[in-house]
Amino acid sequence: MTATTFAELIRRGSLIVNDGYRTKQSELTPSGIPILRVAEIGDGFLAPQSEDRISEDYRRAIGVKLSEPGDVLLTTKGTVGRRAIVPESATSFAYSPQVCFFRVLDETIDRRWLYYWLGGSEFWEQAFGVSTQTDMAPYISLRDLRAISIALPKLEEQRAIAATLGALDDKIESNRRAVATISDLLDAISESNGADLPNVPLGDIATSIKDSVNPLKLGDAPVDHFSLPAFDSGARPERVGAASIKSNKLRVPKSAILISRLNPRFNRTWWASAEAETSALASTEFLVLTSEDALELAAVWLAVRDPFFREELPKRVTGTSGSHQRVRPDDLLTINVPDFRGAAPEVKQTTLGLLMRSESLRIESDRLSSLRDALLPELLSGHIRVPVSEVAV
Repeated sequence: MTATTFAELIRRGSLIVNDGYRTKQSELTPSGIPILRVAEIGDGFLAPQSEDRISEDYRRAIGVKLSEPGDVLLTTKGTVGRRAIVPESATSFAYSPQVCFFRVLDETIDRRWLYYWLGGSEFWEQAFGVSTQTDMAPYISLRDLRAISIALPKLEEQRAIAATLGALDDKIESNRRAVATISDLLDAISESNGADLPNVPLGDIATSIKDSVNPLKLGDAPVDHFSLPAFDSGARPERVGAASIKSNKLRVPKSAILISRLNPRFNRTWWASAEAETSALASTEFLVLTSEDALELAAVWLAVRDPFFREELPKRVTGTSGSHQRVRPDDLLTINVPDFRGAAPEVKQTTLGLLMRSESLRIESDRLSSLRDALLPELLSGHIRVPVSEVAV
């Protein structure tokens, strides 16, 4: 292996390492170049909302900070450590200042290997120290990032490692696309079947769970934590020790629908399935809804995916801060929705089947992610060679 630093790789023209463009208010416009923000970067994928845009007049000023296919992204402030690679099909966007990008310029580094290396211990043992040098949110400065050391295997070995881990990630990405397709199909079912149904307040067809739980009273018992970051990272709860959760949460029953009350302009509707042997808790930023059985809960899903409900939700927010606007629970329950309890049984059955299929794909991806994360340090350290790891996979 060849030991070097990002600064040296930059100096010799093998790599660009930079952060995003600092946009002025005067540069924003309703149309133009979209801005990619931290919240739009998941673990291994991008989910751009394109709500904020920069006028095309500033394309030259953005310069190198305009995205290119193959850029390796790392979130470096607030939610530190999310990674993704810009796909070939992505449209151009400007990076926000909290997003760092690595642009490979020659054959010294395989970009997909670099993506995995940024998730490994060699990087994080160095990055963790500098990310906690502030009393504010975790942050890795561009200067500290460029000073980090990296040991480069031969390019052939980099590519072999990337191909092995990539096979797992390709399946995870395939599952993610299937889930997105199912979500679009469910929205279409809601829109096409809701027009002829009577409208009622959401509170008439769903029960709001308001049971508050103090996680500290559960000690070290494992719990499934349904949080906004977990939703953004793939819509699977994080299993943690209860005592690690520092504030009261809402109890999640075996089957529930979670609707984010925080910044509802972002689409966060979650079909939540809790395992019988593990307690499940949700952030109080969610409204937790349940119904008498799974089939009727599927009807509630169609109701809250109705176009009017989704458009009305952001109009009910309170608070002046753009990043911390919320809908009051009681206000949310008063929004009118189509009464899908009266929908044809086959519509509800199809909906439930699609929701369960989507959940099974997410569970499969969760297991594939665990396998990938177990292989990652072994491959990067050389403890497992690629032919052996291929047999394991």
